[in-house]
Amino acid sequence: MQWFQRAERLLSLALDGVQLRQQITAHNIANVNTPGYKRASIPFEERLRAVMESRGSLPLRRTQPAHLPGRKEPSLDGIFAPQIDHSTRMRNDGNNVDIDAEMAMAARDSIAYQAMVQQISAGYRSLRTAISEGRR
Repeated sequence: MQWFQRAERLLSLALDGVQLRQQITAHNIANVNTPGYKRASIPFEERLRAVMESRGSLPLRRTQPAHLPGRKEPSLDGIFAPQIDHSTRMRNDGNNVDIDAEMAMAARDSIAYQAMVQQISAGYRSLRTAISEGRR
């Protein structure tokens, strides 16, 4: 059951990230002709991976010698913070939105979102099957 809860939590965070990235991509597409606009992105996968790799590496403070050493959950603060790309320039007016790249990202994120929803749904179906088969 713990593996399912952890997988559901990760997929839920990933769904939130993909949904937010879809909004940011839509905003970038809407501003493709705005002079001086700089595209935004959310590289939450790398941030989420870093949090998962550091999982359990932050020790809790022990106030009494009798306390058991434990682990503190890593912080998810800033995982969905937008990142503005100031390094590139697509046009003379300073706008750096590449409409083809943004449309490809929108399609990729749509497919990723659907796949994650299917994974969560399959997990619940498996759980429901295990519960209902246990009653027979």
